[in-house]
Amino acid sequence: MKHEDCLERGLLRKASIGPGEAKNQIKIAENYIKKAELVCGKDTYDISFLTAYISIFHSARALLYSKGYKERSHFCLFEFVKAEFRAHAEISRLAEVSQNYREMRHLVQYEGSACSEAVAREAIRDAKNFLNAAKQSVK
Repeated sequence: MKHEDCLERGLLRKASIGPGEAKNQIKIAENYIKKAELVCGKDTYDISFLTAYISIFHSARALLYSKGYKERSHFCLFEFVKAEFRAHAEISRLAEVSQNYREMRHLVQYEGSACSEAVAREAIRDAKNFLNAAKQSVK
């Protein structure tokens, strides 16, 4: 499914976005990435990964809001960002990677799958990169 399909199905919609809403999403993303780093330890890689994913989600949401849209689907959120920011190679790449994290989040959160240290740390790194790219774009 492409982001156009998401629009047709109402999973993405044009919305009246207040001037501070995108920046608020950036603040939320910053808060969660700090927490992901704080809890990253031997028995908490899953929690760290999930928290990094939340940061990624809010960074993507800031970009979505900056274009005047709201989402009802994580999948559609990342597809929209990937398409709308295709001229920005790093944002587009991170949106693609985020689809993989979205699938992994489902396994970790709902099925109790384990998360390795390497995956948790990679998610934190990508969350930081996504946050920085979103900050630059949302200015």
